[in-house]
Amino acid sequence: MVYSGMKKIIYLLPIALFLSAFFYSCSPKTYTTAADTVNLNKEYRVLLREVVNLQGDINKLRSDIPVLEAKAQKAEAKSRESLEESRRQAATATSGNLKQIKKAKSKADDAKDDAEDSREANEKLQDAQKKLSDAQSELAKKENRLRDLDRQKQAIQAA
Repeated sequence: MVYSGMKKIIYLLPIALFLSAFFYSCSPKTYTTAADTVNLNKEYRVLLREVVNLQGDINKLRSDIPVLEAKAQKAEAKSRESLEESRRQAATATSGNLKQIKKAKSKADDAKDDAEDSREANEKLQDAQKKLSDAQSELAKKENRLRDLDRQKQAIQAA
């Protein structure tokens, strides 16, 4: 008879082994012998290429953000302006004149569209800022790994 505690161990042991193997394979490799130099140099080249690509992405995002900020500010100003026009038109439409009411509805629709444009512009700006932040943190990780590989390379050469 197998106890319920044993059943849990029997089911959880393969999962634990799989996860430990997965995390071991994801951990950064340590190169210690001259035979590892080929793999170290290969990883180093791949990281350098990724660093250059990330730096290009970061530069593009940094140049795009001021443009997106300007668009967001312009859209915000236009949204406020059309909202004010809509309010003025709605105030004049209170007399019950059908033409004035239609014009007020049109102004309200324009204000709604401009508000949506403003929201979209702000979302694009926030997305670009998040992408920049993510790219910068990824770049820092890769640069740290490059420094680690440099230390390993020096240790191998010193041995």
